[in-house]
Amino acid sequence: MMCRASHGAWLAAIVLAGCSLAPPYQRPDANVPAVYHGPVRESTARSIADLAWWNVFRNAQLDALIHEALAGNLDLAVVAAQITQAEAQVRAARSPIFPQVNGQAQAQRANTTAPFATQNSFVAALALSWEIDFWGRYRSATEAARANLLATEEARRAIIASLVAGVAQQYLQLNALRQRLDIVNQTATAQRDSLRLVTLLAEHGVQSAAEVRQAETQVLTTENEIPAIERQIGQAEDALAVLLGAPPRRFDIGPTLPAGTLPPGVPPGLPSELLERRPDIRQAEQQLIAANANIGVARAQFFPSISLTGTLGRASEALAGLVTNRGITVHALAAAANVPIFEGGALVANEQIARAQAEQAVAQYRRTVLVALEEVSDALIAFDRDAAEVKGNRDRVAVAQEYLRLANERFRAGVISYLEVLDAQRQLFSAQLDLNASELNQRLAMVQLYKALGGGWTEAR
Repeated sequence: MMCRASHGAWLAAIVLAGCSLAPPYQRPDANVPAVYHGPVRESTARSIADLAWWNVFRNAQLDALIHEALAGNLDLAVVAAQITQAEAQVRAARSPIFPQVNGQAQAQRANTTAPFATQNSFVAALALSWEIDFWGRYRSATEAARANLLATEEARRAIIASLVAGVAQQYLQLNALRQRLDIVNQTATAQRDSLRLVTLLAEHGVQSAAEVRQAETQVLTTENEIPAIERQIGQAEDALAVLLGAPPRRFDIGPTLPAGTLPPGVPPGLPSELLERRPDIRQAEQQLIAANANIGVARAQFFPSISLTGTLGRASEALAGLVTNRGITVHALAAAANVPIFEGGALVANEQIARAQAEQAVAQYRRTVLVALEEVSDALIAFDRDAAEVKGNRDRVAVAQEYLRLANERFRAGVISYLEVLDAQRQLFSAQLDLNASELNQRLAMVQLYKALGGGWTEAR
């Protein structure tokens, strides 16, 4: 926006405060809906994302792992250095606003041939140069650098959110894998007991050799699940160690989670809150602010740059005279104006580039908001459907357990063959594994929902 004033008042205002040629910033309309799409309950209640992670998971072991990751993760170390760099860039962008003062010293010796003489001259002075920021070029550059710094800080918060979510997910996966391994081992133990029974009965002619072979096959099939699960446990432990910034190691994560790992409800809050809570949205907005300020930098280059220079010092024919009455005081003051006349279209191109980058930043901001809304909606749907699946699988496990109990009773009473017992064991084993997978999916969906809502990962205890 061009500055407008009249005559002396216009000049005085520029000299005192400068004038920004950047367009006034306004947050773009992101078309945020009133409620989330999906099975939303208590959307106006306080969002679960307002809670710190330790109040969401309520798991001391996971809490300790998250703190270890925040202290040791190497991605966070990289972005911390980037923040230091961005802070320095703000100071560098701001420095031309102030006068630059340099010290100068000069010594000269000259000889003449007719008549022969030697002349010495010594000068010590302070030199001042100042480009007055009439058009706000350096103020706009400083605003852009400061916005980039804030964007870098938001990027760090986004990395923290991803890191904490990653640690929580790996922890839950390890827990589920160890629970799965327990299910397989317990099932294999029960099947081996059944195999011994049917083998004993076959020796007495009550059961056939085919039923013994079927029982053996079922035991071997179940035990064959163990190496694959153990491999997955090892890989999950390695992935968790990397997140912690540590070498691979074993983690003592048991198959049972403490009560209260899942919150009783997950109110998401209002979609408009995402604009203030999610670090990636705040990062995109700061990048937009920087791009908007860069338009002011490009537009200021069309106008004259006015510089003041001055010198104040002492001169003498002898070095000692610089600090005695033998020296003389020298001073100078000058003003210069540099007016762009022909730049081969570079200035126009620079402004077009800045405007195009600002348009890109607007589109990227709106896209970031849409992706955030999508992630929240997907996580809400997943959490709701996974909860229904968990309930169904729990009912299925209960039914399968009762079916196996009745099948064993009927087999011992001689009413049915052992094939029905094998079928009941298979159904219970399948139901237990499916319940294990659905419970893990529900917990992972809760973590993803908390992250999508921009949960309070960075709050200090």
